[in-house]
Amino acid sequence: MAEHSHQLAAILFADIVGYTAMMQDNEEVAVEKINRFREVVELIAEELNGKIIQYYGDGSLLLFNSSTDAAEFAKLLQEDLQNEPRIPVRIGIHMGDVLVHSGNIFGDVVNIASRIQSLAPAGGIYISEVVYRNIANKKELESVFVKEEKLKNVKAPVRIYEILTEGTEPFHQPTVGNAEAIIPSTNANSIAVLPFSNLSSDQQQDYFSDGLTEDIITQLSKIRAYKVISRTSVMQYKNSPKPVKEIGKELGVGLILEGSVQRSTDQVRITAQLINAITDEHVWADSYDRPLNDIFSIQREVALAIAAVLNTALSKKETRELDYIPTSDLQAYDSYLRGKLLTEKRNKADIILAREHFQQAVSRDKSFAAAYSGLADTYLLSSFRGYEDPVMMLWQAKKYIDIATALDPFSGETQASLGYWYFQTFDWHAAEITYRRAISLNANQSNVYLWLAILLQAKGEYEAALGVYEQGIEINPMWDFLLKNKVMVLANMNNREGALEMQKNLLAKSSHDPVLQKKRYSELARLHWMFGNKSEAILAAKSSHDQGLVKYVMEDDHSIMQKRVDDHFNSLRSRSEYISQLWMGLEYAHAGAREKALECFNNAIALKEAAISLLLIPDFEFLNIKYLNMALITRKVKQLINF
Repeated sequence: MAEHSHQLAAILFADIVGYTAMMQDNEEVAVEKINRFREVVELIAEELNGKIIQYYGDGSLLLFNSSTDAAEFAKLLQEDLQNEPRIPVRIGIHMGDVLVHSGNIFGDVVNIASRIQSLAPAGGIYISEVVYRNIANKKELESVFVKEEKLKNVKAPVRIYEILTEGTEPFHQPTVGNAEAIIPSTNANSIAVLPFSNLSSDQQQDYFSDGLTEDIITQLSKIRAYKVISRTSVMQYKNSPKPVKEIGKELGVGLILEGSVQRSTDQVRITAQLINAITDEHVWADSYDRPLNDIFSIQREVALAIAAVLNTALSKKETRELDYIPTSDLQAYDSYLRGKLLTEKRNKADIILAREHFQQAVSRDKSFAAAYSGLADTYLLSSFRGYEDPVMMLWQAKKYIDIATALDPFSGETQASLGYWYFQTFDWHAAEITYRRAISLNANQSNVYLWLAILLQAKGEYEAALGVYEQGIEINPMWDFLLKNKVMVLANMNNREGALEMQKNLLAKSSHDPVLQKKRYSELARLHWMFGNKSEAILAAKSSHDQGLVKYVMEDDHSIMQKRVDDHFNSLRSRSEYISQLWMGLEYAHAGAREKALECFNNAIALKEAAISLLLIPDFEFLNIKYLNMALITRKVKQLINF
């Protein structure tokens, strides 16, 4: 910096409120707090290229090259100092021309920033109008007008704004009252298609009956008047003895379609019946004995018959969509069904096997758009979940998305794949537009609601994300991915009661699966821990039978959990398997191994791994990770994204 110069700069004053009283009350605690205050100031200032001009008693004066950097510094500082031991700090920021001389700064800007700071409440950040205008388009720096104030030794009144932080104005979502709150209210035009029973002598044909179920769901969802429950939520009722009324209540639907399929070489027999889920009365039934290559005609006829019996008028567009035949090659269709069902399992082995089936489908029918889209999804899922090298996966995915788009540009599934690709390549603006287009083309894609809500949540738009999760839950009320992420967004909105109630509902839902139930208890323990309910966290941790978690919440010792993660990744290394730095970091963060987690996160950012956007969403399952640690990480991630 020159010995004597003028420059445009943002000036920030910050001081501890009530420091004199703190010194009189407990000198040792007061000194500890000011030392922590200065340590955090120096750490954030270094990250944001801020210059500490001086410390004065209980405060500090800093210079930044931009209003944005100064505002981000202020928000990070306040949110970090909300953690225990809490330090009440007030901050004021103004921007303008300053004289820099021998390391000191002079000018009206300094005086105005100091006056603004003196008006701020403890925990508050007050800024001048010039700063407000510079950050007005920054969604992560939300500001509100406070007042117009006549400041001492300043001629014109100054309009003052406040930057909102997590503690400024917490938003409380209405509490979820009971377990039934997960379930949407019953709608007369809401339909659940239960898994069709496989009556074939070959039980290996289960994939065919399950695939038929999904295709009929897809056909019915083309009729805009109907709300059709996704396959993921209905599969739990396969071979279930539950009565129709009970299933209808659990899924929140007024109509149930059930049936059976019997396949024999090149013939197929399908029966279907529509039942009023409220009265248990049969509304319609029919059976179809046809050649196998008539399978798409049967699906269409079932949808048209239901529309007729429910007196639903179809538009020309809906009729045209129902007439669409995805492929004329039944072997290609067979491979496609196998691949689609395997993809839903989401684990690495099944995704790679699904890829083989989709490859077989497109090799038989090079005009099969849905199979190309499914093939792309195997690469996208493998990239995002860290199963394989994302650079290669994203390149392969885009190749097949382009083919699928050229074949069928109005496919909701293909648009969903394209949106997912945009998201993983950090073009969020294009991703959000494309996700919404995918939903408009096919509103029954619960995975797209999940992906869109994650994007909104990562942008900090929690209320909008919650709305999208709820839309997804309407059509897929039992899908754990949507429900678990809804818990996350409620927690991040500081809706303690709603988040805990949702998590307890998930726990109740897992009673049939001991392994899953232990996982849900572990999540509940971490949720209680995040909210500061130590005794409740200990009880839930004990119920999870996770000794590592119990040791952490009782003794602040994460060694058992860390060793478990160490052993897992050492095993992967010994087999020369690909290891994602991001997903390894997440496991270490869940194990409370802070330094290892942060090292992995920084490596993942350097490598631009496809899923690093997840780091923008506060995760209640993280243990021993401080807010400031993640704030510096998230800043680096945001620099890669086109919002």
